[in-house]
Parts: sequence; C-alpha cells; structure tokens
Amino acid sequence: MALELSAIASHRVKHVGNRQILPYVVGGVVRNALAEPGRVRRGLLKHIWMDLKRFGATSVRNIEISRIRGIDTTVVEGPVAQHGSLILTALAKLLECERVFEFGTYRGETTWLLAHNLPSARIYTLDLGGPDVALRAQLELTDPELVTHWDRGERFRGTPEGRGITQLFGDSATFDFSPYQEKMDLVYVDASHSYSYVRSDTEAALGMLSELGTIVWDDYTGYSGVFAYLNELAPGLDGPIFHLLDTRLALYSRWPVVVTD
Repeated sequence: MALELSAIASHRVKHVGNRQILPYVVGGVVRNALAEPGRVRRGLLKHIWMDLKRFGATSVRNIEISRIRGIDTTVVEGPVAQHGSLILTALAKLLECERVFEFGTYRGETTWLLAHNLPSARIYTLDLGGPDVALRAQLELTDPELVTHWDRGERFRGTPEGRGITQLFGDSATFDFSPYQEKMDLVYVDASHSYSYVRSDTEAALGMLSELGTIVWDDYTGYSGVFAYLNELAPGLDGPIFHLLDTRLALYSRWPVVVTD
C-alpha cells in the first residue's frame, strides 16, 4: 500500500510547462504542414496577423471582456457558435437597450438573437435590397460571395421575434437616417468592411446615438479597413474605443460601460 501511495504522489507532482510540450507542438505543426501546407500556412498567418494588429494598434485600447461593467451577471440565450453575437447581445441586455440599429442583416442570425433576448426592444436592421443593388453600391463592397445568394432576414422571418424587428433595405451610403437621429441605444456596424463603408456607417451611427448610446463594430481585427478607420477615428472621439480581447468586437460608449483601472 505504501508503495502504491508513493507512486500516486509521484505522478501528481509531475510538472509540464511550455518547454516540455514544445517538441510535440513543433513536430505537430511540421507534420500538419507537410500534409496540408496551404491550410496550415493560411491559418498561422491569419492568426499571427490578427495578433500583430492588436498589439500594433496606437489608438484603440485592448481590454478583457470581464472589464465590461455587469457582463459577468448577464445571461443570454442563443447558439454557442455565435461567440461575438452573444457578447453583443449581453451588452445590449445590460445596457437595457430599447432601440437597436444594425448595419448588415445578412441571414438575420444576430438580429434574431437580439430580438429574442430583448423582447421589449425595437430592432432596426439595414441591408442592400438585392444583388442588383449591390452591383450599384456607392462605395467599396467586401465579401462579394455574400451577395450571390439572397436570404436577408431569413432567420427571423415568420418567427415571434420578427414582430420586434423592422427590416430596412437600401445602400447605407445614401440611406436617409434622419428618422433615427439621436434615438438609438445601440448601433451595431457589421455590413461591408471596407474603409469607405465603415467610415460612412460609423458617421451615420454617431448621429443616431442616444445620450448614453453605444456603438459596436464587428471584425475590428479581421479586416484592414475596420482596423485602419477605428484607429484613425479614436483620438477625435470624446471617449475611448475598446477592443474586446478574444473577439473581433470593438466598442465606443457614452455610458461608462468599462470598469476603469
């Protein structure tokens, strides 16, 4: 029995650190790179580049999600695959948003999630009216593959959540936002990710914000246009833009939503 306890104790104190797993990791990368060189190269370069942008940002501040005031007690119901959308919805819940404006409907997954978790809110969502409109877009469109199959709002159409959603169609570069001026508690920018469209959509979003409103941008670390514009914009705002670590989201808020150091 004493020998058995000694053996168990020796197993419990075994130390494994980065140095011990380094050969395994490097060997695995080499083997996978030989088996699928294109996939491994693209994956590594993509994640390295995203991290380089995060560390290289001069104006947008990186924070842990836990720094958002009240996020740890906010409960959201929805698909776990939509990590960023769940965080966005949690933010909308803790801010008790009554009116939300979304740039970029696509299938309406995020729109539905917001409406499902904020049943008393009114959600406005804007997207192009069809492939023909996309061909005449005023500014630069990204992700052309997203306009080949048109299913805008498919997720919420005909659902109980759809009753709280107003679906809008048009080019955001020429859309009339005057009915929504200074009325939105949250604006979510997730349409074309080109510099020109992000700038145009953000300027419209700032005009729609309520007194304590918040803007959230998707794909801050994913698209060069979003990254470049937000770092250019941040110094001129009356408050900081924050990048939420381990997500592609960035936010600016007129309410002190981030716990300060």
